[in-house]
Amino acid sequence: MVPRLHVSASAVPLLVGALLLAGAPAASAAGHLPSRGADPAGATRPGVYVVTLGAPPAGAYAGGVAGLRGTRPTNGARFDRTRPAVQAYARWLLHGQDRLLSRIGSPDVLYRYTTALDGFAASLTGRQVEQLRGSAGVVRVERSTKRHIDRTPAVAADARSEPLLGLTGPRGAWAAHGGPSSAGRGVVIGVVDSGIWPENPSFADAGPDPSLPGFHGTCQAGERWGPADCTAKIVSARWFVRGFGEENTANAEFLSPRDGTGHGSHVASTAAGQDDVRVHIDGQRFGTTSGMAPAARLAVYKACWTAPEPADDGCTTADTVAAVDRAVADGVDVLNYSVSGSRVSDDSVERAFLGAATAGVFVATSAGNDARSGSVTHVAPWVTTVAASTYGLLEGTARLGDGTTYVGAMAADRTVPSARLVLGGSIAARGSSVAAARRCEAGSLDTLRAEGRVVVCERGGSPRVDKSVAVDDAGGVGMVLVDTGGGVDADVHAVPTVHLDARAGAAVKAYVRRAGARATVILAPRGGRPAAARASFSARGPAAASGGDVLKPDLTAPGVSVLGAVAPPSDSGRAWDLVSGTSTSAPHVAGLAAFVAGLHPRWSPARIKSALMTTAYDLAGRHGPLVEGAGHIDPTRTLDPGLVLDTDPSAWQRLAAGKVAARDVNAASVAVGDLVGHATVLRRITNVSNRRESYAARVKGMPGVDVQAFPASVRLAPGATRTVRLRITARPTARVDHDITGWLVWRGDRHRVRIPLSVHPTVVAAPEQVAGAGDRGRVVVRGRSGNGRTVKLRSTGLVPARTSPVRLHPGKPDRTRPPAGPEVRTIPVPAGTDVARFAVASGDADLYVYRDGKLVGSATKTPAEVTLTQPAPGAYRVYVSASGGANGTGDGVLQTWVVPERGGSAVALSTDAVGFAPGRRFKYSASWKDLKPGKHYLGVVSYGDSGRHTLVEVNRP
Repeated sequence: MVPRLHVSASAVPLLVGALLLAGAPAASAAGHLPSRGADPAGATRPGVYVVTLGAPPAGAYAGGVAGLRGTRPTNGARFDRTRPAVQAYARWLLHGQDRLLSRIGSPDVLYRYTTALDGFAASLTGRQVEQLRGSAGVVRVERSTKRHIDRTPAVAADARSEPLLGLTGPRGAWAAHGGPSSAGRGVVIGVVDSGIWPENPSFADAGPDPSLPGFHGTCQAGERWGPADCTAKIVSARWFVRGFGEENTANAEFLSPRDGTGHGSHVASTAAGQDDVRVHIDGQRFGTTSGMAPAARLAVYKACWTAPEPADDGCTTADTVAAVDRAVADGVDVLNYSVSGSRVSDDSVERAFLGAATAGVFVATSAGNDARSGSVTHVAPWVTTVAASTYGLLEGTARLGDGTTYVGAMAADRTVPSARLVLGGSIAARGSSVAAARRCEAGSLDTLRAEGRVVVCERGGSPRVDKSVAVDDAGGVGMVLVDTGGGVDADVHAVPTVHLDARAGAAVKAYVRRAGARATVILAPRGGRPAAARASFSARGPAAASGGDVLKPDLTAPGVSVLGAVAPPSDSGRAWDLVSGTSTSAPHVAGLAAFVAGLHPRWSPARIKSALMTTAYDLAGRHGPLVEGAGHIDPTRTLDPGLVLDTDPSAWQRLAAGKVAARDVNAASVAVGDLVGHATVLRRITNVSNRRESYAARVKGMPGVDVQAFPASVRLAPGATRTVRLRITARPTARVDHDITGWLVWRGDRHRVRIPLSVHPTVVAAPEQVAGAGDRGRVVVRGRSGNGRTVKLRSTGLVPARTSPVRLHPGKPDRTRPPAGPEVRTIPVPAGTDVARFAVASGDADLYVYRDGKLVGSATKTPAEVTLTQPAPGAYRVYVSASGGANGTGDGVLQTWVVPERGGSAVALSTDAVGFAPGRRFKYSASWKDLKPGKHYLGVVSYGDSGRHTLVEVNRP
């Protein structure tokens, strides 16, 4: 075993937050972890790369290659890797990989992928990366990157989800279908995360193992993990650390499936923890807990790891792809992935999910914890992307001696009777600063003046739970925690604690100063307020990288202060704790999908996803499709959705290959990224109930946009399918270049089926660039009007390129800061610039553009060119180097344009306006004359104030 760096025991609890990804023991890739912020698909520096090849993986192969039989499972069957046809096809894939690897010098291979992805992970040089990117049959070569668990500090919410979701009780969803002992029976949930703590009662032996035909997991041995740790509940456990490197893990980590942080255990217990498990945390009773599908089995794929420094925790894509590939090969039915992702649908992880979904595996992913618009990750339509909601606030009250009561977050079952209330800053221990005592840092409070008192502490300087430990150590009986801007959180504290917002906290502090020694307080829990609302940290749509034709997130589920199993060594000895983040939302959906799959074993992943989405309901407060997707999960209605929208996996494959548009895939949502005039979208609906039923369609929301369904009403027999045509038209009153959302609702005799809508009306559709040549001439620009508004045209002059010779040296810059040296050029870009373009006119070169020390654009393919629209003003540093870090030197010419520029050659437009009718075609010409020879010109035609433009490029020989 490779020696690992040491992390002190006191640091272990801090490792629970951010996590790392790893792989099975073998040759590790230490020292090659990628820098944050790098573009993995454009990187060329030596390191670990994930290489995706073009052949369908075994989970998606339908036959027809080299006389080999198809291996993709059909009709709801589980993928079975032991089938002769699967083994023969896997050998064929490996043979093709061998030939490719041999041609580039047989590099060190970390993983081979054959089931969810055709490809491999290997340690490559820059030259090998360039060779692979130029090889036939190679789809993508991307540097293995580090991702993190989508968790946040816990915030105030109800600890138990299942009773609030309508699963428990005599009329709950479980009772209607055989009880919790049947919920998910025969279904295996794969969890790609930080491992599992098998001794937790949530993972107690589930009794006789049901038949799992086709499932072939294994119990991989490792540190503090042996065959006995796998049970009828944990039916398989593996670990993957090659991409991360054993020597990069913390000393407190376990090189085995055993959970080193507690996060994987929490996710697993949320999805499929045993039913009716009693929970005590630090002497406080939290009732009982259960997973969404307590009868389901768990297959654990540990691919997330802790490092000596928490900032280095994470999950490398080389390892997570290996985990997904192995999970599908083992035969899981549902896969949970609570790890952050990219905002594109064609990276290696999302392509592995495509292979999994094609093989019949339902994939639940977390949406991310960045609340900004357009922040949602995992945007591929074949996965179910889950945002976070609050679901019942965990609250408590601080009743002051003057009768005033303030409500805050409180996770406790004990009341503190009337006690003296003091400010932490007023009882500083000898040798401790007032500032430290105000924040109740460890050892900062005077024990004589804290004894028997409730202490007011301010947030900051130390973890929230450490403050209550400091109060407890000083003899205090309770704490009022005052927020300073980070948000109000519910934590399990060492003493009963009410966490107040800044305004309430200021009032409490003012009361203590007025009342002095007479200041008292009573702290008391007051239960929860059932209210499903968007969590403040939850990621939002639109999914910009998809072109707007994919609507994400798909759903919301509880993700705030969710109670679940953890790993005691990393959680101060606790077996359970409260965790927040979209990482806790995803396993709710994974578990619910397992429940549905157990009842409908022949349903496809798309059909299950549709049932979850079309039966969801609106969140309280601010909501809408870009915030909540289809809405909040409703397990009771999900089991009887009435209609579903199914998707054949071949449609996903065509989408990934660029052969169809995302809007044309039969998803349970509709998104049109650029609505120009009108668009027509088809959806096929299938009656999955046992009765004939009539449905009528109507639209809610969508201001300024008409949505018409043809036919507007349907009558379907059980099992019947009907195609509905949706005609979407932007009216002149529609707000352009803005996302407009709403709902299409089919109301039936017994069911209500709803799908979210999102469209982005635009002013015009016009080419991004047109090209001409000669000292005089003209080009014709053709386009279409968006919503019928008249749009004014504006043209800059044609600006000649400024040229500068550059020497091309080998080597790559650090993408986290600009380089220095003779290869760097500084280009001033003034305010009001429409376009700045940088290009290498000759030479095989790589191009990097920085502003304020940050990389803002790069090009590593010939010809190298970076174009920035409406760039921020400043000094831009441009670095040029030999392509791919190739050996030797060469010469190149750097061209730069900053448009507009005073003195440019005039461009005459044939009209000053376009538009007039929604979707109507238009054309105009742009002409020029008297251009100087030997120049390359660039100009811009803008369309009103829309921010859209057409570049006019003219080469004057």
